[in-house]
Amino acid sequence: MKSLRPSLKALRKVARPFWGRVLVSILIGLLRIAASMTFVWISKALVDVATGTSEGSLWLYVGIMVGTMLVQLACGVAAPYWERLTVVYCQNSLRYKYFGHVLRSTWNGRESFHSGDSLNRIFEDVRVVTDLVCVRIPNIILTLCQFLAAGIFLSTLSPGLLWIILLVTVVTVFASKIYYRRMRELTERIRKTDSRIQQHMQENIQNRVLALTLFGTDRILSRMDDLQDDLKDDTVKRLNVNAYSRTLMSAGFMLGYFSAFLWSILGIRSGAVTYGMMTAFLQLVGQVQRPVSSLTSQIPALIEAATSLDRLTELSSLPGETQGEPVHMEGAPGIRFEGVSFNYPDSGNRVFERFNYDFAPGSFTAVTGPTGIGKSTLIRLALALLRPSEGSVTLYDSTNSVAASPLTRCNFTYVPQGNTLVSGTIRENLLLAAPEASEEEMKEALKDAAADFVFDLKDGLDERCGESGSGLSEGQSQRIAIARALLHPSGIMVLDEATSSLDPETEQTVLENLISRCHSRKTVIFISHREAVSVRSDSVLALDGMDKKS
Repeated sequence: MKSLRPSLKALRKVARPFWGRVLVSILIGLLRIAASMTFVWISKALVDVATGTSEGSLWLYVGIMVGTMLVQLACGVAAPYWERLTVVYCQNSLRYKYFGHVLRSTWNGRESFHSGDSLNRIFEDVRVVTDLVCVRIPNIILTLCQFLAAGIFLSTLSPGLLWIILLVTVVTVFASKIYYRRMRELTERIRKTDSRIQQHMQENIQNRVLALTLFGTDRILSRMDDLQDDLKDDTVKRLNVNAYSRTLMSAGFMLGYFSAFLWSILGIRSGAVTYGMMTAFLQLVGQVQRPVSSLTSQIPALIEAATSLDRLTELSSLPGETQGEPVHMEGAPGIRFEGVSFNYPDSGNRVFERFNYDFAPGSFTAVTGPTGIGKSTLIRLALALLRPSEGSVTLYDSTNSVAASPLTRCNFTYVPQGNTLVSGTIRENLLLAAPEASEEEMKEALKDAAADFVFDLKDGLDERCGESGSGLSEGQSQRIAIARALLHPSGIMVLDEATSSLDPETEQTVLENLISRCHSRKTVIFISHREAVSVRSDSVLALDGMDKKS
Protein backbone atom coordinates (compact mmCIF):
# COMPACT_ATOMS: atom_id res chain seq x y z
CA MET A 1 0.00 0.00 0.00
CA LYS A 2 1.29 3.45 -0.85
CA SER A 3 2.43 5.65 2.00
CA LEU A 4 0.07 8.48 2.91
CA ARG A 5 2.95 10.82 3.76
CA PRO A 6 3.45 12.16 0.18
CA SER A 7 -0.29 12.71 -0.17
CA LEU A 8 -0.46 14.59 3.15
CA LYS A 9 2.51 16.72 2.15
CA ALA A 10 0.86 17.53 -1.18
CA LEU A 11 -2.41 18.29 0.62
CA ARG A 12 -0.74 20.82 2.93
CA LYS A 13 0.87 22.55 -0.04
CA VAL A 14 -2.33 22.68 -2.08
CA ALA A 15 -4.61 23.74 0.77
CA ARG A 16 -2.39 26.39 2.41
CA PRO A 17 -3.88 29.40 0.52
CA PHE A 18 -7.42 28.40 1.49
CA TRP A 19 -7.11 27.63 5.21
CA GLY A 20 -8.67 30.98 6.19
CA ARG A 21 -11.84 30.27 4.27
CA VAL A 22 -11.94 26.68 5.54
CA LEU A 23 -11.60 27.99 9.11
CA VAL A 24 -14.73 30.15 8.66
CA SER A 25 -16.63 27.02 7.53
CA ILE A 26 -15.44 25.17 10.62
CA LEU A 27 -16.48 28.03 12.95
CA ILE A 28 -19.98 28.06 11.45
CA GLY A 29 -20.15 24.30 11.95
CA LEU A 30 -18.98 24.55 15.58
CA LEU A 31 -21.73 27.05 16.30
CA ARG A 32 -24.20 24.60 14.78
CA ILE A 33 -22.88 21.75 16.96
CA ALA A 34 -23.16 23.92 20.08
CA ALA A 35 -26.78 24.69 19.18
CA SER A 36 -27.41 20.97 18.57
CA MET A 37 -26.04 19.98 22.01
CA THR A 38 -28.10 22.75 23.60
CA PHE A 39 -31.19 21.40 21.87
CA VAL A 40 -30.55 17.93 23.34
CA TRP A 41 -30.11 19.40 26.82
CA ILE A 42 -33.24 21.56 26.58
CA SER A 43 -35.27 18.60 25.23
CA LYS A 44 -34.32 16.54 28.29
CA ALA A 45 -35.10 19.44 30.61
CA LEU A 46 -38.52 20.07 29.02
CA VAL A 47 -39.54 16.41 29.21
CA ASP A 48 -38.41 16.17 32.85
CA VAL A 49 -40.31 19.39 33.77
CA ALA A 50 -43.41 18.21 31.90
CA THR A 51 -43.37 14.81 33.66
CA GLY A 52 -42.65 16.37 37.05
CA THR A 53 -39.26 14.72 37.45
CA SER A 54 -37.60 18.11 37.90
CA GLU A 55 -38.66 21.72 38.52
CA GLY A 56 -38.23 24.74 36.29
CA SER A 57 -40.00 27.29 34.09
CA LEU A 58 -41.59 25.48 31.18
CA TRP A 59 -41.91 28.65 29.05
CA LEU A 60 -38.30 29.70 29.74
CA TYR A 61 -37.13 26.37 28.40
CA VAL A 62 -39.49 26.73 25.41
CA GLY A 63 -37.97 30.17 24.70
CA ILE A 64 -34.43 28.74 24.87
CA MET A 65 -35.47 25.93 22.53
CA VAL A 66 -36.89 28.42 19.99
CA GLY A 67 -33.69 30.49 20.16
CA THR A 68 -31.59 27.34 19.65
CA MET A 69 -33.69 26.37 16.63
CA LEU A 70 -33.20 29.83 15.09
CA VAL A 71 -29.42 29.52 15.52
CA GLN A 72 -29.52 26.08 13.87
CA LEU A 73 -31.61 27.53 11.02
CA ALA A 74 -29.17 30.40 10.46
CA CYS A 75 -26.19 28.06 10.49
CA GLY A 76 -27.99 25.68 8.15
CA VAL A 77 -28.34 28.50 5.59
CA ALA A 78 -24.90 30.08 6.11
CA ALA A 79 -22.88 26.85 6.02
CA PRO A 80 -23.74 25.66 2.47
CA TYR A 81 -23.67 29.25 1.14
CA TRP A 82 -20.12 29.86 2.40
CA GLU A 83 -19.05 26.36 1.39
CA ARG A 84 -20.08 26.92 -2.25
CA LEU A 85 -18.27 30.27 -2.35
CA THR A 86 -15.15 28.61 -0.99
CA VAL A 87 -15.41 25.76 -3.52
CA VAL A 88 -15.64 28.18 -6.46
CA TYR A 89 -12.71 30.26 -5.18
CA CYS A 90 -10.54 27.20 -4.55
CA GLN A 91 -11.44 25.43 -7.79
CA ASN A 92 -10.75 28.51 -9.92
CA SER A 93 -7.43 29.13 -8.18
CA LEU A 94 -6.22 25.53 -8.56
CA ARG A 95 -7.27 25.27 -12.20
CA TYR A 96 -5.47 28.52 -12.96
CA LYS A 97 -2.39 27.29 -11.10
CA TYR A 98 -2.09 23.90 -12.82
CA PHE A 99 -3.12 25.21 -16.24
CA GLY A 100 -0.48 27.92 -15.95
CA HIS A 101 2.13 25.39 -14.84
CA VAL A 102 1.44 23.16 -17.85
CA LEU A 103 1.67 26.15 -20.20
CA ARG A 104 4.95 27.30 -18.65
CA SER A 105 6.53 23.86 -18.38
CA THR A 106 9.67 23.07 -20.36
CA TRP A 107 9.03 21.68 -23.83
CA ASN A 108 11.56 19.11 -25.00
CA GLY A 109 9.95 17.87 -28.18
CA ARG A 110 7.86 15.23 -26.44
CA GLU A 111 5.02 16.07 -24.06
CA SER A 112 5.10 14.20 -20.74
CA PHE A 113 1.29 13.92 -20.65
CA HIS A 114 -1.29 13.57 -23.37
CA SER A 115 -3.33 16.79 -23.67
CA GLY A 116 -6.51 14.84 -22.84
CA ASP A 117 -4.88 13.44 -19.70
CA SER A 118 -3.67 16.90 -18.66
CA LEU A 119 -7.17 18.31 -19.10
CA ASN A 120 -8.65 15.42 -17.15
CA ARG A 121 -6.29 16.19 -14.27
CA ILE A 122 -6.92 19.94 -14.41
CA PHE A 123 -10.69 19.48 -14.38
CA GLU A 124 -11.59 16.21 -12.66
CA ASP A 125 -8.68 15.86 -10.22
CA VAL A 126 -8.88 19.53 -9.26
CA ARG A 127 -12.62 19.04 -8.62
CA VAL A 128 -11.90 16.07 -6.34
CA VAL A 129 -9.13 17.88 -4.44
CA THR A 130 -11.27 21.01 -4.10
CA ASP A 131 -14.03 18.87 -2.61
CA LEU A 132 -11.50 17.41 -0.16
CA VAL A 133 -10.14 20.78 0.97
CA CYS A 134 -13.37 22.77 1.09
CA VAL A 135 -15.95 20.11 2.02
CA ARG A 136 -14.45 16.84 3.27
CA ILE A 137 -11.82 18.20 5.65
CA PRO A 138 -14.17 20.69 7.40
CA ASN A 139 -16.82 17.98 7.63
CA ILE A 140 -14.36 15.49 9.14
CA ILE A 141 -13.19 18.05 11.73
CA LEU A 142 -16.78 18.98 12.60
CA THR A 143 -17.79 15.32 12.70
CA LEU A 144 -15.03 14.60 15.22
CA CYS A 145 -16.09 17.64 17.29
CA GLN A 146 -19.72 16.47 17.23
CA PHE A 147 -18.63 12.98 18.22
CA LEU A 148 -16.59 14.32 21.17
CA ALA A 149 -19.34 16.70 22.28
CA ALA A 150 -22.01 14.02 22.11
CA GLY A 151 -19.68 11.49 23.80
CA ILE A 152 -18.88 13.83 26.69
CA PHE A 153 -22.56 14.67 27.13
CA LEU A 154 -23.50 10.98 27.04
CA SER A 155 -20.75 10.10 29.55
CA THR A 156 -22.30 12.49 32.09
CA LEU A 157 -25.61 10.63 31.75
CA SER A 158 -24.46 7.01 31.31
CA PRO A 159 -20.76 6.00 30.99
CA GLY A 160 -21.73 2.36 30.34
CA LEU A 161 -23.77 3.24 27.28
CA LEU A 162 -20.87 5.36 25.98
CA TRP A 163 -18.54 2.34 26.09
CA ILE A 164 -20.95 0.37 23.93
CA ILE A 165 -20.91 3.15 21.32
CA LEU A 166 -17.11 3.37 21.45
CA LEU A 167 -16.87 -0.36 20.83
CA VAL A 168 -18.92 0.08 17.65
CA THR A 169 -16.52 2.87 16.61
CA VAL A 170 -13.44 0.68 17.03
CA VAL A 171 -15.04 -2.10 14.97
CA THR A 172 -15.96 0.42 12.27
CA VAL A 173 -12.44 1.85 12.03
CA PHE A 174 -10.99 -1.67 11.84
CA ALA A 175 -13.43 -2.58 9.05
CA SER A 176 -12.36 0.49 7.04
CA LYS A 177 -8.69 -0.55 7.24
CA ILE A 178 -9.45 -3.97 5.77
CA TYR A 179 -10.58 -2.66 2.38
CA TYR A 180 -8.45 0.52 2.13
CA ARG A 181 -5.77 -1.05 -0.10
CA ARG A 182 -8.29 -2.54 -2.55
CA MET A 183 -10.29 0.69 -2.73
CA ARG A 184 -7.19 2.73 -3.59
CA GLU A 185 -6.03 0.27 -6.26
CA LEU A 186 -9.45 0.34 -7.93
CA THR A 187 -9.67 4.13 -7.68
CA GLU A 188 -6.31 4.56 -9.39
CA ARG A 189 -7.38 2.24 -12.20
CA ILE A 190 -10.69 4.09 -12.61
CA ARG A 191 -8.94 7.50 -12.83
CA LYS A 192 -6.46 6.21 -15.43
CA THR A 193 -9.21 4.62 -17.54
CA ASP A 194 -11.24 7.83 -17.29
CA SER A 195 -8.23 9.76 -18.65
CA ARG A 196 -7.83 7.28 -21.52
CA ILE A 197 -11.50 7.72 -22.43
CA GLN A 198 -11.11 11.50 -22.52
CA GLN A 199 -7.96 11.19 -24.64
CA HIS A 200 -9.75 8.88 -27.09
CA MET A 201 -12.74 11.23 -27.45
CA GLN A 202 -10.66 14.38 -27.71
CA GLU A 203 -8.33 13.06 -30.43
CA ASN A 204 -11.14 11.67 -32.56
CA ILE A 205 -13.32 14.76 -32.26
CA GLN A 206 -10.33 16.93 -33.24
CA ASN A 207 -9.69 14.63 -36.22
CA ARG A 208 -13.30 13.95 -37.13
CA VAL A 209 -12.69 14.21 -40.88
CA LEU A 210 -10.06 11.47 -40.63
CA ALA A 211 -12.45 9.47 -38.46
CA LEU A 212 -15.12 9.71 -41.15
CA THR A 213 -12.85 9.06 -44.13
CA LEU A 214 -9.95 6.89 -42.95
CA PHE A 215 -10.22 5.37 -39.51
CA GLY A 216 -13.89 4.40 -39.61
CA THR A 217 -16.37 5.46 -36.94
CA ASP A 218 -17.31 1.87 -36.08
CA ARG A 219 -13.72 1.06 -35.10
CA ILE A 220 -13.44 4.23 -33.02
CA LEU A 221 -16.74 3.56 -31.27
CA SER A 222 -15.73 -0.05 -30.64
CA ARG A 223 -12.56 1.14 -28.90
CA MET A 224 -14.65 3.61 -26.89
CA ASP A 225 -16.97 0.76 -25.88
CA ASP A 226 -14.03 -1.38 -24.71
CA LEU A 227 -12.63 1.44 -22.60
CA GLN A 228 -16.02 2.12 -21.03
CA ASP A 229 -16.45 -1.57 -20.27
CA ASP A 230 -13.13 -1.49 -18.39
CA LEU A 231 -14.34 1.58 -16.48
CA LYS A 232 -17.67 -0.08 -15.67
CA ASP A 233 -16.01 -3.30 -14.45
CA ASP A 234 -13.64 -1.48 -12.08
CA THR A 235 -16.46 0.78 -10.86
CA VAL A 236 -18.66 -2.24 -10.09
CA LYS A 237 -15.79 -3.88 -8.19
CA ARG A 238 -15.29 -0.72 -6.14
CA LEU A 239 -19.03 -0.48 -5.45
CA ASN A 240 -19.05 -4.11 -4.28
CA VAL A 241 -16.15 -3.56 -1.87
CA ASN A 242 -17.80 -0.39 -0.57
CA ALA A 243 -21.19 -2.10 -0.20
CA TYR A 244 -19.68 -4.99 1.76
CA SER A 245 -17.99 -2.63 4.19
CA ARG A 246 -21.06 -0.41 4.60
CA THR A 247 -23.22 -3.47 5.32
CA LEU A 248 -20.96 -4.45 8.21
CA MET A 249 -20.92 -0.90 9.57
CA SER A 250 -24.67 -0.43 9.22
CA ALA A 251 -25.27 -3.66 11.12
CA GLY A 252 -22.97 -2.39 13.87
CA PHE A 253 -24.86 0.92 14.08
CA MET A 254 -28.20 -0.84 14.28
CA LEU A 255 -26.83 -2.92 17.14
CA GLY A 256 -25.64 0.25 18.89
CA TYR A 257 -29.05 1.95 18.58
CA PHE A 258 -30.85 -1.17 19.75
CA SER A 259 -28.51 -1.37 22.75
CA ALA A 260 -29.25 2.26 23.66
CA PHE A 261 -33.01 1.70 23.36
CA LEU A 262 -32.88 -1.48 25.48
CA TRP A 263 -30.61 0.28 28.01
CA SER A 264 -33.22 3.06 28.36
CA ILE A 265 -36.18 0.68 28.71
CA LEU A 266 -34.44 -1.36 31.43
CA GLY A 267 -33.34 1.87 33.15
CA ILE A 268 -36.89 3.24 33.20
CA ARG A 269 -38.18 -0.02 34.68
CA SER A 270 -35.54 0.07 37.41
CA GLY A 271 -36.05 3.82 38.02
CA ALA A 272 -32.47 4.72 37.10
CA VAL A 273 -33.49 6.49 33.88
CA THR A 274 -36.07 9.25 33.48
CA TYR A 275 -38.13 9.87 30.36
CA GLY A 276 -36.05 13.01 29.77
CA MET A 277 -32.85 10.96 29.99
CA MET A 278 -34.29 8.43 27.50
CA THR A 279 -35.06 11.31 25.09
CA ALA A 280 -31.47 12.53 25.46
CA PHE A 281 -30.07 8.99 25.06
CA LEU A 282 -31.83 8.39 21.76
CA GLN A 283 -30.78 11.79 20.39
CA LEU A 284 -27.18 11.45 21.60
CA VAL A 285 -26.79 7.92 20.26
CA GLY A 286 -27.78 9.28 16.86
CA GLN A 287 -25.30 12.12 17.25
CA VAL A 288 -22.55 9.65 18.14
CA GLN A 289 -23.41 7.15 15.42
CA ARG A 290 -23.96 9.69 12.66
CA PRO A 291 -20.41 11.07 12.99
CA VAL A 292 -18.99 7.54 12.88
CA SER A 293 -21.13 6.72 9.85
CA SER A 294 -20.11 9.99 8.22
CA LEU A 295 -16.42 9.35 8.86
CA THR A 296 -16.53 5.88 7.39
CA SER A 297 -18.54 7.07 4.37
CA GLN A 298 -15.75 9.57 3.70
CA ILE A 299 -13.17 6.82 3.20
CA PRO A 300 -13.89 6.16 -0.53
CA ALA A 301 -13.80 9.92 -1.18
CA LEU A 302 -10.54 10.25 0.77
CA ILE A 303 -9.00 7.42 -1.24
CA GLU A 304 -10.11 9.10 -4.48
CA ALA A 305 -8.71 12.42 -3.26
CA ALA A 306 -5.36 10.79 -2.40
CA THR A 307 -5.20 9.44 -5.95
CA SER A 308 -6.07 12.86 -7.39
CA LEU A 309 -3.42 14.54 -5.23
CA ASP A 310 -0.83 12.10 -6.60
CA ARG A 311 -1.90 12.88 -10.16
CA LEU A 312 -1.76 16.65 -9.59
CA THR A 313 1.64 16.27 -7.94
CA GLU A 314 2.85 14.52 -11.10
CA LEU A 315 1.52 17.44 -13.13
CA SER A 316 3.17 20.06 -10.93
CA SER A 317 6.47 18.15 -11.06
CA LEU A 318 6.89 19.06 -14.72
CA PRO A 319 10.04 21.21 -14.91
CA GLY A 320 9.17 24.83 -15.53
CA GLU A 321 10.78 27.31 -17.86
CA THR A 322 12.92 30.19 -16.60
CA GLN A 323 10.70 32.96 -15.27
CA GLY A 324 11.61 36.62 -14.94
CA GLU A 325 11.58 39.98 -16.69
CA PRO A 326 11.44 39.60 -20.51
CA VAL A 327 14.60 40.70 -22.31
CA HIS A 328 13.66 43.04 -25.18
CA MET A 329 16.24 43.71 -27.88
CA GLU A 330 16.39 46.90 -29.92
CA GLY A 331 15.21 47.02 -33.51
CA ALA A 332 15.62 43.84 -35.53
CA PRO A 333 17.96 41.53 -33.54
CA GLY A 334 20.23 38.98 -35.19
CA ILE A 335 20.49 35.31 -34.16
CA ARG A 336 23.88 33.61 -34.01
CA PHE A 337 24.40 29.82 -33.79
CA GLU A 338 27.89 28.89 -32.66
CA GLY A 339 29.08 25.27 -32.44
CA VAL A 340 25.54 24.04 -31.79
CA SER A 341 24.99 20.31 -31.33
CA PHE A 342 21.62 18.78 -30.48
CA ASN A 343 19.78 15.48 -30.36
CA TYR A 344 16.34 14.70 -28.96
CA PRO A 345 16.04 12.67 -25.71
CA ASP A 346 16.14 8.90 -26.25
CA SER A 347 17.54 9.43 -29.74
CA GLY A 348 21.14 8.61 -30.62
CA ASN A 349 21.07 10.57 -33.89
CA ARG A 350 22.41 14.13 -33.80
CA VAL A 351 20.12 16.62 -35.53
CA PHE A 352 22.92 19.23 -35.45
CA GLU A 353 26.62 18.82 -34.79
CA ARG A 354 28.90 21.87 -34.33
CA PHE A 355 26.49 23.94 -36.42
CA ASN A 356 27.32 27.62 -37.13
CA TYR A 357 25.17 30.26 -38.77
CA ASP A 358 24.41 33.98 -38.35
CA PHE A 359 20.96 35.35 -39.16
CA ALA A 360 21.99 38.98 -39.67
CA PRO A 361 19.84 41.76 -38.16
CA GLY A 362 17.12 42.88 -40.54
CA SER A 363 17.80 40.10 -43.05
CA PHE A 364 15.30 37.91 -44.92
CA THR A 365 16.54 34.30 -44.86
CA ALA A 366 14.97 31.23 -46.46
CA VAL A 367 15.67 27.91 -44.70
CA THR A 368 15.34 24.93 -47.03
CA GLY A 369 16.08 21.22 -46.93
CA PRO A 370 14.42 17.82 -47.08
CA THR A 371 11.79 16.75 -44.57
CA GLY A 372 13.23 15.63 -41.24
CA ILE A 373 16.58 17.39 -41.73
CA GLY A 374 16.06 19.75 -38.76
CA LYS A 375 14.42 22.94 -40.04
CA SER A 376 11.78 23.03 -37.29
CA THR A 377 14.39 22.01 -34.69
CA LEU A 378 16.49 25.00 -35.76
CA ILE A 379 13.57 27.33 -35.04
CA ARG A 380 12.83 25.67 -31.69
CA LEU A 381 16.44 26.23 -30.66
CA ALA A 382 16.17 29.90 -31.59
CA LEU A 383 12.90 30.18 -29.64
CA ALA A 384 14.58 28.42 -26.66
CA LEU A 385 11.91 25.75 -26.72
CA LEU A 386 14.89 23.39 -26.96
CA ARG A 387 18.37 23.79 -25.47
CA PRO A 388 21.52 22.79 -27.38
CA SER A 389 23.58 20.02 -25.81
CA GLU A 390 26.69 21.91 -26.94
CA GLY A 391 27.37 25.38 -28.25
CA SER A 392 25.25 28.51 -27.95
CA VAL A 393 22.38 30.40 -29.54
CA THR A 394 22.64 34.16 -29.07
CA LEU A 395 20.40 37.11 -29.86
CA TYR A 396 22.22 40.37 -30.51
CA ASP A 397 21.69 43.96 -31.62
CA SER A 398 24.01 46.93 -32.08
CA THR A 399 24.69 47.33 -28.36
CA ASN A 400 23.91 44.05 -26.64
CA SER A 401 23.93 40.26 -26.93
CA VAL A 402 22.18 37.70 -24.77
CA ALA A 403 21.82 33.91 -24.78
CA ALA A 404 18.50 32.65 -26.15
CA SER A 405 16.13 31.72 -23.33
CA PRO A 406 12.42 31.81 -22.57
CA LEU A 407 12.99 35.43 -21.50
CA THR A 408 14.13 36.40 -25.02
CA ARG A 409 11.11 34.79 -26.68
CA CYS A 410 9.29 38.13 -26.53
CA ASN A 411 11.44 39.24 -29.50
CA PHE A 412 9.85 36.63 -31.78
CA THR A 413 6.67 36.33 -33.77
CA TYR A 414 6.12 32.72 -34.80
CA VAL A 415 3.71 31.50 -37.47
CA PRO A 416 3.78 27.68 -37.25
CA GLN A 417 2.81 25.37 -40.05
CA GLY A 418 -0.89 24.55 -40.37
CA ASN A 419 -4.04 26.17 -39.09
CA THR A 420 -3.45 28.13 -35.89
CA LEU A 421 -6.67 30.14 -35.58
CA VAL A 422 -8.79 29.71 -32.47
CA SER A 423 -12.58 29.66 -32.24
CA GLY A 424 -14.01 33.17 -32.10
CA THR A 425 -14.16 36.18 -34.39
CA ILE A 426 -11.41 37.21 -36.79
CA ARG A 427 -11.02 40.37 -34.71
CA GLU A 428 -10.44 38.31 -31.56
CA ASN A 429 -7.82 36.23 -33.37
CA LEU A 430 -5.94 39.35 -34.49
CA LEU A 431 -6.09 40.97 -31.06
CA LEU A 432 -4.40 37.93 -29.52
CA ALA A 433 -1.12 39.28 -30.96
CA ALA A 434 -1.75 42.96 -30.21
CA PRO A 435 -4.59 43.64 -27.74
CA GLU A 436 -4.32 47.42 -28.28
CA ALA A 437 -4.30 47.29 -32.09
CA SER A 438 -6.59 49.84 -33.75
CA GLU A 439 -9.09 49.11 -36.49
CA GLU A 440 -6.80 50.80 -39.02
CA GLU A 441 -3.78 48.73 -37.94
CA MET A 442 -5.77 45.51 -38.28
CA LYS A 443 -6.96 46.50 -41.76
CA GLU A 444 -3.41 47.34 -42.85
CA ALA A 445 -2.05 44.01 -41.55
CA LEU A 446 -4.83 42.10 -43.33
CA LYS A 447 -4.08 43.93 -46.56
CA ASP A 448 -0.33 43.18 -46.35
CA ALA A 449 -1.16 39.50 -45.74
CA ALA A 450 -3.47 39.46 -48.80
CA ALA A 451 -6.29 38.74 -46.35
CA ASP A 452 -8.45 41.72 -47.30
CA PHE A 453 -11.10 39.19 -48.35
CA VAL A 454 -12.18 39.54 -44.71
CA PHE A 455 -13.89 42.84 -45.55
CA ASP A 456 -16.12 41.06 -48.08
CA LEU A 457 -17.40 38.63 -45.45
CA LYS A 458 -20.87 39.23 -44.05
CA ASP A 459 -19.65 40.42 -40.64
CA GLY A 460 -16.17 41.54 -41.65
CA LEU A 461 -13.76 41.48 -38.71
CA ASP A 462 -16.56 40.14 -36.54
CA GLU A 463 -17.08 37.05 -38.73
CA ARG A 464 -16.84 33.97 -36.55
CA CYS A 465 -14.69 30.95 -37.29
CA GLY A 466 -14.88 27.63 -35.53
CA GLU A 467 -12.25 25.48 -33.85
CA SER A 468 -8.97 25.47 -35.84
CA GLY A 469 -10.45 28.05 -38.21
CA SER A 470 -13.30 25.88 -39.46
CA GLY A 471 -15.52 27.86 -41.84
CA LEU A 472 -12.48 29.28 -43.62
CA SER A 473 -10.24 27.62 -46.21
CA GLU A 474 -6.70 26.61 -45.28
CA GLY A 475 -5.30 29.44 -47.41
CA GLN A 476 -7.61 32.01 -45.81
CA SER A 477 -6.66 30.84 -42.34
CA GLN A 478 -2.94 31.06 -43.19
CA ARG A 479 -3.27 34.63 -44.43
CA ILE A 480 -5.14 35.71 -41.30
CA ALA A 481 -2.42 34.05 -39.20
CA ILE A 482 0.23 36.05 -41.10
CA ALA A 483 -1.75 39.26 -40.53
CA ARG A 484 -1.90 38.44 -36.82
CA ALA A 485 1.89 37.98 -36.79
CA LEU A 486 2.42 41.35 -38.51
CA LEU A 487 0.54 43.06 -35.69
CA HIS A 488 2.82 41.63 -33.02
CA PRO A 489 5.46 44.14 -31.84
CA SER A 490 8.60 42.03 -32.19
CA GLY A 491 11.87 42.31 -34.06
CA ILE A 492 12.10 38.72 -35.38
CA MET A 493 9.48 36.95 -37.48
CA VAL A 494 9.61 33.21 -38.10
CA LEU A 495 7.27 31.68 -40.68
CA ASP A 496 7.09 27.90 -41.04
CA GLU A 497 5.65 27.01 -44.47
CA ALA A 498 3.25 29.93 -43.97
CA THR A 499 2.40 30.18 -47.69
CA SER A 500 2.16 26.44 -48.43
CA SER A 501 -1.61 26.60 -49.05
CA LEU A 502 -1.56 29.73 -51.23
CA ASP A 503 -1.78 29.83 -55.00
CA PRO A 504 1.33 31.27 -56.76
CA GLU A 505 -0.22 34.67 -57.42
CA THR A 506 -1.40 35.18 -53.83
CA GLU A 507 1.92 33.86 -52.49
CA GLN A 508 3.81 36.40 -54.62
CA THR A 509 1.64 39.23 -53.30
CA VAL A 510 2.17 38.15 -49.67
CA LEU A 511 5.95 37.82 -50.09
CA GLU A 512 6.31 41.21 -51.77
CA ASN A 513 4.24 42.84 -49.03
CA LEU A 514 6.29 41.12 -46.31
CA ILE A 515 9.56 42.31 -47.86
CA SER A 516 8.20 45.84 -48.26
CA ARG A 517 6.89 45.98 -44.70
CA CYS A 518 9.58 44.08 -42.81
CA HIS A 519 12.89 44.35 -44.69
CA SER A 520 15.52 45.94 -42.41
CA ARG A 521 12.79 46.49 -39.80
CA LYS A 522 12.48 42.83 -38.79
CA THR A 523 14.72 39.79 -39.03
CA VAL A 524 12.65 37.35 -41.08
CA ILE A 525 13.29 33.58 -41.16
CA PHE A 526 11.12 31.73 -43.66
CA ILE A 527 11.08 27.91 -43.65
CA SER A 528 9.88 26.88 -47.06
CA HIS A 529 10.34 24.48 -49.98
CA ARG A 530 8.89 27.07 -52.37
CA GLU A 531 11.17 28.64 -54.95
CA ALA A 532 9.21 31.88 -54.74
CA VAL A 533 10.49 32.33 -51.19
CA SER A 534 14.12 31.50 -51.98
CA VAL A 535 14.44 33.92 -54.93
CA ARG A 536 13.16 36.83 -52.86
CA SER A 537 15.40 36.17 -49.84
CA ASP A 538 18.65 37.91 -48.98
CA SER A 539 20.22 34.53 -48.26
CA VAL A 540 19.30 30.85 -48.34
CA LEU A 541 20.29 28.37 -45.62
CA ALA A 542 20.09 24.95 -47.28
CA LEU A 543 20.20 22.32 -44.57
CA ASP A 544 21.54 18.90 -45.51
CA GLY A 545 23.91 16.38 -44.00
CA MET A 546 26.95 18.58 -44.73
CA ASP A 547 25.55 22.02 -44.04
CA LYS A 548 24.58 21.11 -40.49
CA LYS A 549 28.23 20.72 -39.56
CA SER A 550 30.95 23.33 -39.36
